[in-house]
Amino acid sequence: MVRVRDALRLIEENTKPVDGFDFVYVYDALNRVAFEDVRSNIDIPTFLRSAMDGYGLVGDCEEYRIVEEEKDLEECSCIRINTGFPIPEKVRAVAEVEIVKIEDDRLKLLKRVEDERNFTHKGVEVRKGQVILKKGERISVRKRALLAYCGVSLLKVKRKPVVGIITTGDEVIYPGEHAKEHSVYNANYFILDGLVRKWLCEPVYFGHVRDKQDELKKTISYALGRCDLLITTGGVSMGSKDFIKSILGEFSDSKILFDRTTIKPGRPAVLSIVKDKLFFGMPGWPSALYATAYVYLKPMLYRLAGLEERGFDYVCVLAEPMRSKEGKFYFNRVNVEFKDGMFYAKSSGSQKTDNFYSTAIADGLVGIEEEKGSVGANQQLPLVLFDD
Repeated sequence: MVRVRDALRLIEENTKPVDGFDFVYVYDALNRVAFEDVRSNIDIPTFLRSAMDGYGLVGDCEEYRIVEEEKDLEECSCIRINTGFPIPEKVRAVAEVEIVKIEDDRLKLLKRVEDERNFTHKGVEVRKGQVILKKGERISVRKRALLAYCGVSLLKVKRKPVVGIITTGDEVIYPGEHAKEHSVYNANYFILDGLVRKWLCEPVYFGHVRDKQDELKKTISYALGRCDLLITTGGVSMGSKDFIKSILGEFSDSKILFDRTTIKPGRPAVLSIVKDKLFFGMPGWPSALYATAYVYLKPMLYRLAGLEERGFDYVCVLAEPMRSKEGKFYFNRVNVEFKDGMFYAKSSGSQKTDNFYSTAIADGLVGIEEEKGSVGANQQLPLVLFDD
C-alpha cells in the first residue's frame, strides 16, 4: 500500500502541463493561465495628474489669485484641480483644499507647500512595456482587472486541460428519475463536474455506465482518446462488480502507478497511465471521492493546467480529540473557526465513509498522518480547506 505523500510524489512526477494555447479577450481570461509574459500597453498614469482635490499653484508666493482657465495662469496665480485631473505645465504643486484659505478670489496657504506636492507622475505606477502578468500565472479577479487597466484586450492563455468523467454502478440514478429500492442518486457527477471546473480544467462527461465490463472498457477506450485525463468513479475496490483494475490490465500499454493508498477515506483509488494518458479511478462513496479529490485530484489538475498546487498549506489546532489508526492517513471532516490568528477545528459529524452529509457541511479536512494514531485536543495538524 502506498503512503499518501508517496502517492503525491508519483502524481507530481507523472503529471505534465498540457501543450497549446488559446487567444482570449480579457473578458474571458478569468481563471485562465498565462501562456507567456504579458506587458502593459500604456504608462499609468498616462499623464501628470493630481492625487488630491486642491489648487495648482504657480510660483512660491504669499497669496495667489484664483483663475478659471489654464491660459490665465501666471506667477502667483492658482487654479482649481480635482483628484485625477491633469496638472498644467506651469503648476509647481497642488495644495489640498484642507490647507488653504480663500477670500475674495484670493488664496492663502495655511502651511508651506513643497514643490510637486500631490503630483502623480506619468508612469509612476506602471511603465509601458512592464510585465504585469507572468508566464504560468493564474489570472485572478485582480489580475484580470489589471490587464484591462493596462489596456490589454487580447492575450495568449494555456489551453484548458480536458478532463473526462465516467460514473459507474447499477444502483446509480439521476435526480428526477424514479427511485427504486436500493438505488442512489448520482452525486458523484456533480462533485467532479464542479471541482474540475473550479480547478482550471474543462470537464467532458462520457456518461454513466452500468456494471458491465465490456461496456465500461469500450467507454474508457473511447474517452481516453478525447481527453487529457480520464476519471471514473466506483469499481475500484474488491467487489464482484469492481472491474476497473481488470480493465486496465487488458490494455497492453497500461502502467498502474498505485491502486491502494493509506488515505482514509478513499483507500481504493487507482492511478494509471493508459495510451499515454492519465487515468484516475476514484472511489464510489461521495465522501471518499471528496477526500481523494482534494488530496490527489486537485494537484493533478493544477499541474495539467500549468500551476503548482502546494497541498497542505494550513495548520489548525484541534478543539477536541480525534480518532485515527496507525498506518492510515486520516482526513477527518471538520468545521473551522478562525480566531487569534489560528484555525480551530472540530468534527462536522460522522466520519463514516458512507456518510456524505458531514462532508457537505464541512469547511475542510484535518490530516492525521500514518504514524500518529488517535490524537488529543490542542494538537496542531495539517488542514485542507475546501475552496469550492
